[in-house]
Amino acid sequence: MYTPKIKKSFEKHYKELLGEDKYGLFLDWSLKALKKSIRINTIKIRDDISFETLKEIILNSQEENQRKKLEKVSKNIDRLYKFKPYPFKLNVKATDILKRLKEQGWELCRIPFYKYGFWVEHPERRDVGNTIEFQLGYYYSQEAASMIPPIALDPKPGELILDMAAAPGSKTTQIAMHMENKGCIIANDVDVHRISALAENLQKQGVTNTIITKLDGRRFKYLGIKFDKILLDTPCSGTGAIRKSYKTLEIWNINMIKRLSKLQRELILSAFDSLKEGGILVYSTCSVEPDENEFVVNYLLEKRENAKIEKIKIPNLKKSEPFLEWRGIKFYEDIKYTIRLWPWNNDTEGFYIAKIKKS
Repeated sequence: MYTPKIKKSFEKHYKELLGEDKYGLFLDWSLKALKKSIRINTIKIRDDISFETLKEIILNSQEENQRKKLEKVSKNIDRLYKFKPYPFKLNVKATDILKRLKEQGWELCRIPFYKYGFWVEHPERRDVGNTIEFQLGYYYSQEAASMIPPIALDPKPGELILDMAAAPGSKTTQIAMHMENKGCIIANDVDVHRISALAENLQKQGVTNTIITKLDGRRFKYLGIKFDKILLDTPCSGTGAIRKSYKTLEIWNINMIKRLSKLQRELILSAFDSLKEGGILVYSTCSVEPDENEFVVNYLLEKRENAKIEKIKIPNLKKSEPFLEWRGIKFYEDIKYTIRLWPWNNDTEGFYIAKIKKS
């Protein structure tokens, strides 16, 4: 088994952050294999998921072992609001898909904090993306913690929503699903290569209420479009997702964290300024660095007096307290309403989520 080399600077930094004991716990969990998970796509299949319908499938499975540009965007927004999609939802039930996976040897375990999420495992270590059901868009292969920011955003049919850093589309497709393909999503990314994956995933998942844009997220505040809700799942160091890619340990350095933190502060201001009054911004990262998380949200609170932190209520989600101080800087008291997810909380990636209202 490959064991990655740990930089002395990384070890020193995280021992300062967590203490000796918690650092060991963090490292142990970061080197554990990440469980595969899927999200059922109710855009394409019918939602018949309930505790009773899952009992036989899941429990039995466990016993057996988820300006011109602006004008063009504005016109497309208007068209999408008037567009009524064809009722192409198939006469296939969510439980049918779960039964099919079970018949193919997959073991299923319900993710406790999300109705449509399931951990999956196969005794022959098969790829969850290598099934007909996946290729047809009946489900999406998505890490469990990645499903949480859209849950916190709570998208509704008919809203105008911006996914500021959308590629490759896991959260965009989840948002569209909860919107029932009604309303409009602007799915933006700055990387043209990642946009290709975004477009493919939107098409595969049957998403029809989304416009793809390629724009530096820091420029959205100048466009004059105001959104009901915005998801900023910002570019980050990925230190919460080491168990998915050990490369994070190889490239990690303090200067990278400082550069990312500067970018994140600029992005969160642009996102907040692009909200309607009363609008909601969800800021998230798969980093566990305070400089990318609490520090960034605290910066927003300093710069925008009308930014108010909202409590995030997700039943059955185990969470940890955020940092209220880091390297001599005391954060606003309301930072306590943001949430940290360490890998050991729910056996997922590490994540940070903040929900902010424009009052």
